[in-house]
Amino acid sequence: MKYFIKCWKQYADFKGRARRKEYWMFLLFNYIISFILGTIYYIGVMFQAFAKFSSGEMHNMAFNGLYFGSGWVLVIFCIMMAYGLVVLLPTLAVMVRRLHDIGRKGTWLFLLLVPIPLYVIMWFNIFTLWVVLTVGILMLIYSLVITILYIVLGCIDGQKGENQYGPNPKEMEDAEKRKELGY
Repeated sequence: MKYFIKCWKQYADFKGRARRKEYWMFLLFNYIISFILGTIYYIGVMFQAFAKFSSGEMHNMAFNGLYFGSGWVLVIFCIMMAYGLVVLLPTLAVMVRRLHDIGRKGTWLFLLLVPIPLYVIMWFNIFTLWVVLTVGILMLIYSLVITILYIVLGCIDGQKGENQYGPNPKEMEDAEKRKELGY
């Protein structure tokens, strides 16, 4: 929990280094929060959509477009979107600091921006169905590759000693613990 709080204290701090534990704990707590909110939301949407379908309001669910829910379900959706926006900057910051810890530049984060034109094509259905399907498959493959890359980068041990981005946070914490214990 202390690493989760530490990342919030360093909300937009892209300087320095972040050890693996800080990176993974922050991502884990965000995943848990997002999972809980998402589960509540999707259960609510399912119940509301089923109620509309049963009452005849949604006579043809396949062509009614997106359904975000109403009432408390819409409130949960808004909370999810707000949380996603609020957590974006500290997530990017801890990712950059983690890249710094293994001696990589923070610009590696720009790999996440590559599929944005593909999302535009998918969202607006600019081209034919075959193009959209092909783009969807390419996005899936790219997402898998990037996910694997960031998992690998997140698992690599930080550089020993000080590097161009600052001192090793793991060694600093170990020194503080030894000092507290009187070693």
